[in-house]
Amino acid sequence: MFETMIEVESKVFIENPAEIRRRAKTIGRYTGIELKVDDYYTIDNLRQYPRESIRVRKVNGFYITNFKKRLSYEDGVHAKDEIEHKVDNLEGFLNLMKDFGFKQWLRKEKKCEIYQIKHNFHVELNRVKGLGWFVEVEYMVRRKSQIKSARKQVVKVMKELGFKERDAIKSGYTKMLWEKKNK
Repeated sequence: MFETMIEVESKVFIENPAEIRRRAKTIGRYTGIELKVDDYYTIDNLRQYPRESIRVRKVNGFYITNFKKRLSYEDGVHAKDEIEHKVDNLEGFLNLMKDFGFKQWLRKEKKCEIYQIKHNFHVELNRVKGLGWFVEVEYMVRRKSQIKSARKQVVKVMKELGFKERDAIKSGYTKMLWEKKNK
């Protein structure tokens, strides 16, 4: 089953997770901690940062593939088309990707504390292995017509957490990890 959503999100590097944790508890309901281990595959030249890649994440005993396509970046907030698909046979899927020329190029591990604001809208306090602490505000919507409203709500929550637009990080975790690895 394929699921297509639009991810509207902003992220900020933080040094004091305790303070952000306190603020996040006033905005959303704490729902727990998740460990997300992601492997990324691409057909691009591995000597430069890939333009496109597929993520494979293990979730509750099965695997989810994910592909994101950038739509826009405004007011410190990204909007990306996101396509996900559940994979029951990981070995077969990875063999198929290998046959098409995909190679693994990066692994990302993050421990996420999640604070649910409402359905498909949450704050994550993330410790990304090799990078440090970040806060993300993410709103998942179904239609492009919802991006503007979602972006406003993400900006509002970022302000409630104490951040300004200039604090937002435009680069994704994979780009930051790749740059750190290839210095």
